[in-house]
Amino acid sequence: MRTLKYRTYWALTILLVLIATPLAAQESLTLSTAVARALESNPDLAVDAPGQQAARLEFKAARAGYLPRLDFEQSYLAGNNPVFVFGTLLTQQKFGTENFALPALNSPDAMDNLQTRVTAQQTIWDFGRTRDRRDQARLGIEIADQSHEDHKRQVLLAVFDSYHATSLAQAALETARAALRSAQAIESQAKAKVESGLAVEADLLRSRAYLSAAKQQEIHAQGQLESAWAQLNRLMGNPLNQKIGETARLAPKSISLPSEEMLVFEQKQRRPDYQNLLTEMHQAEIAVRARQKEFLPVVAGYTTWEADNSSLSDYGGNNWAAGITLHWNLFAGGSDAAQADTARQRLEQKRRQISAAESAMALEIRNAIIRFRTAEQQVAAAQAAEAESEEGLRILRNRYDAGLATITDLLSAETARSSARTNLAEALFRQRLSYAQIEFAAGILS
Repeated sequence: MRTLKYRTYWALTILLVLIATPLAAQESLTLSTAVARALESNPDLAVDAPGQQAARLEFKAARAGYLPRLDFEQSYLAGNNPVFVFGTLLTQQKFGTENFALPALNSPDAMDNLQTRVTAQQTIWDFGRTRDRRDQARLGIEIADQSHEDHKRQVLLAVFDSYHATSLAQAALETARAALRSAQAIESQAKAKVESGLAVEADLLRSRAYLSAAKQQEIHAQGQLESAWAQLNRLMGNPLNQKIGETARLAPKSISLPSEEMLVFEQKQRRPDYQNLLTEMHQAEIAVRARQKEFLPVVAGYTTWEADNSSLSDYGGNNWAAGITLHWNLFAGGSDAAQADTARQRLEQKRRQISAAESAMALEIRNAIIRFRTAEQQVAAAQAAEAESEEGLRILRNRYDAGLATITDLLSAETARSSARTNLAEALFRQRLSYAQIEFAAGILS
C-alpha cells in the first residue's frame, strides 16, 4: 500500500513538472518572436492590403483598353414629329406608298418606337496610349508593394524600439526595487543606531524620507513598464493588457559595424522608399511620353446593330452599320501643350527628389553611426561607473556602521549607485536602438 502511495506521489510530481515546464518557457519574449507577431498581426500593416489589391485592379482596368467595348441600349420614343415618323416607318420597315401623300407627310399620326441597339467599338491604333496606361498601372502595383515593404520596415524599427524600451523599463524597475531594498536596510540600520544612542533622530527621519522617495520611484517605474508593455502589445496586435512575459535583459554586447561605404551602397539597393522614388520617376517618364502622343490621331472601328419595333409583340425591322473613324485634335487652346510641359516639369521634380533623397539617406546613416559609437563609449563609461558606485556604497555602509560616515554620505552613495545603474541601462538601450537605426537607414533591418 505504501509502495502504491509513493508511486502515485512521484507520478503526480513528474506530471506537475512537465506541465510547469512549458509555462515557464512562456514567461519570456524574444525579439524574434515579437517581430514575427508584429509582421503577422500589426493593425497598421493590415491597412495596406486593400491598396495593394486596388493597384492590381487598376492594372486589370488598364489592360481592358486592348479589348473591344460592347454596349447595349434599349430606348422608347413616341411622337408625331414628321421627320421622326418618316424615319421610324423606314427603320420599322413599314413605309408604304400611302405614306407619300402630302397630308401624311406633313401631319402624320403619332408613332411608337421601341429601339434595341448593340454597339461594338475597338481602338485600332492609338500610337501607344493604351500601352502607356498599362505600364503606369503596372508600376502602380510596384509602388503599392514597395510602400508595404517600407511600412513593414517602419514597424520593424518600432518593434525594436518598443522591445528594448520594455527591457529598459524592466531594468529601471529592478533598479528601483534594489534602491528600495537598500533604503529599507538603511532605515533599519539608522533606527538601530538611534535606539543604541549612536545616532541622532534626524538620521532616522532622513532615512525614512529617502525610503518614501524610493517607494515613489518604484511605483513610477512600474507604471512605465506597464506603458511599455501596452505599446509592445499594440505593435504585435495583442490586447493592450495581455501578459507577454519578460523581454531580454539589456546586457553589454559587442556589435560589429559594417563600413559606411557598404551601408550607403546597400541603402540604394534595398530601401523600398528609395526604390519607390525610382519607380515614380519611371512613371513620370511614361507620363511625358503619353502627353506627347496626345498630338497624334486615334484610329478606331465600330459596328452597330439596331432593331426598331412599334411594341414588344409587333416585330418591325432591323439594320446594321460598320465603319472606321480617325480622331485627331488639331487645336485645343494650347491645353495639350501646357499639359506636356507640366509632365516634363514633374519629371524634373522627381529627378531632383531622388538626388535630395540620396543625400538625406547618406546623412541618416552618418548620424546613426555617430549615435551608435557615442552609445558604445557611454556603455564603457557607465560600466566602470556602476562598479565604482557599488564598491563605494559598500565602503560607506561599513563606515556608517562604524560611525565614521554620516547618513548624508550613505544616502548620496546609494543615489549614485542607482543613477549609475540607470545610466548603464539607458546607454545599452541607445546602443541597441542606434544599431537598429543604422540597419533601418541602410534598408537591411530584418
